Amino acid sequence: MSEDEDTIVLLKNVNCNTNSSILKPPLKEYPYISLKKLIKLSPINTKNLTPLTTENQNIIVPIVAVLAGISFGYDMGIGRQIAPLVKGEFVLDCKEESMIVNIWFIGCLLGALFGGILIDQYGRRWTMISTMVFLTFGSLLSALSNHYILFLIARMICGYSGTVSAIAHCIYMSEISISNRRGCNITLHQLGVASGLLLSVIATENKNLDYQWRLTIGLTAVSSMITCIITIIFLQRSPSFLLLKKVGNIKVSLNNSCCYVFEVLTIMIIMLSLSQGTGRQQVLYYAPRLFALLGICTNIAKTTAMIALGIVRVFSTILCLIVIERCGRRTALITSATICMISASLLSLLATLDRGDELLNFSNESCNIIINNNLKNELTNKIKSISLTDSSPFPLLPTPLAISVPNTEIWTQVKMSCETHNVITTDGLTTELKTLAVITLLVFESAYTLGLGPVPLLTLNEIFPAVIRGKCIGFSIFILWLIHILLFESIEKMTKMMTLAGTYLFYSFMCLITIFYVFLVYPETKGKSLNRIGQELRKISIITRICNNVKSLPAISHIQSIIKFKEKTNQSTPI
Repeated sequence: MSEDEDTIVLLKNVNCNTNSSILKPPLKEYPYISLKKLIKLSPINTKNLTPLTTENQNIIVPIVAVLAGISFGYDMGIGRQIAPLVKGEFVLDCKEESMIVNIWFIGCLLGALFGGILIDQYGRRWTMISTMVFLTFGSLLSALSNHYILFLIARMICGYSGTVSAIAHCIYMSEISISNRRGCNITLHQLGVASGLLLSVIATENKNLDYQWRLTIGLTAVSSMITCIITIIFLQRSPSFLLLKKVGNIKVSLNNSCCYVFEVLTIMIIMLSLSQGTGRQQVLYYAPRLFALLGICTNIAKTTAMIALGIVRVFSTILCLIVIERCGRRTALITSATICMISASLLSLLATLDRGDELLNFSNESCNIIINNNLKNELTNKIKSISLTDSSPFPLLPTPLAISVPNTEIWTQVKMSCETHNVITTDGLTTELKTLAVITLLVFESAYTLGLGPVPLLTLNEIFPAVIRGKCIGFSIFILWLIHILLFESIEKMTKMMTLAGTYLFYSFMCLITIFYVFLVYPETKGKSLNRIGQELRKISIITRICNNVKSLPAISHIQSIIKFKEKTNQSTPI
């Protein structure tokens, strides 16, 4: 079983005679585990519980983690990619098009807020299976829907089920994995999410006349159904959850449990807020602009940027798999925040050198007001006809367009046009600086994916008690998505208020705050069992942890060693 703190606490009130219970016939929950294997894997000493494993667990569990992550990541990224195509088929306006993306995030918020209750009440494995079924149903309904409202309902189902599935899978991986593979298995889910996002961009790259967006959005059902089938056949129920259900009638007194949970929840919410406040949304928002500065046509600059960032994200997550188990969670976070701080500072400097601040004139959204070719031709012909009739009261002077064209019909059509901005020019940066800006962008994304992105999500599944683990993680993910949405919606306002260079400098300062916070407060969970993590967090207060981390600084350690040496010298000298 999992080395969980709640397992130890609950087992204190259980009959110590476990041999008699082990020799009983297998329960219905384990029809696929033989009696001999159960006796072999179940220890007599309940203080040294180990996960109930099968021979192929080291293969099946990572596969399920990656496939579940691909399903969630692909469904998250495909909505924004096919939104223009859905708009054309259903004849939508710009607000209705943006709702296609926003409704998915509404489902995510609902899933994070209420999904934890389902996970704690009905179990991890059951939630994994049911949410994969609903995700399959939602993706198929999205592909087959012939009405806009039905399509929105399907997207909300996908957002809800995908979020609950991600939470349930990560909790399940943490409870059945041994200590030295727990971080790897949970991060594999993040690798699947990064791969799914990349696949969603590649799948929608070629948008020709024969492109079928329904087939593309329905591909989510393939990976989710495969994940569901593998889970049903090969994966057992979480031993930790089963134990909690079997001994649920035993009254357990947990001293200061509420204070402990509140303290841990506060630590993680602050960490998640800082990870979102390091400027990743700002950097990704202007990524197509930086690629367009290299001479890439702005029509494909967005796709090029997303593919490049997706590739970097996948390889950085693979590197994170190695770093978190060899160097630790705190080391990965501090390294990631340091590189992000340097990258954001460099982007701030480059934005200062970019004369005219043309970055503010570029937007990634598909609903920007410009003059299309037809309106340009119509406007040109209108101006020519007016100039031939010489309708200006002052024919020898430059006449304002508002006087020469009193008819506002053309400008009304201009305002109602929704196309993509295609004109980007800049004279402030040389070719070398433009290349440096793109490289800095890729380095920032790589550093963020190395630590600030996956590590807090990993720690969420390690530090909460098993009894309320789903509820606590769900609430934390709800706060994470809420901050993500608020920051994304405030990008343009912050940029106009602080300028682009000032915004990057602000995010660089936030990275510095994150470094200090991780060093002083954030707990290290590398190589520790869940039981040990829970005991350390209960026994060691935040103040004590801060003092211990400060004492671990080389300068403080050197001063302490000097003081101890002087004390020994004074004691050895005769009076």
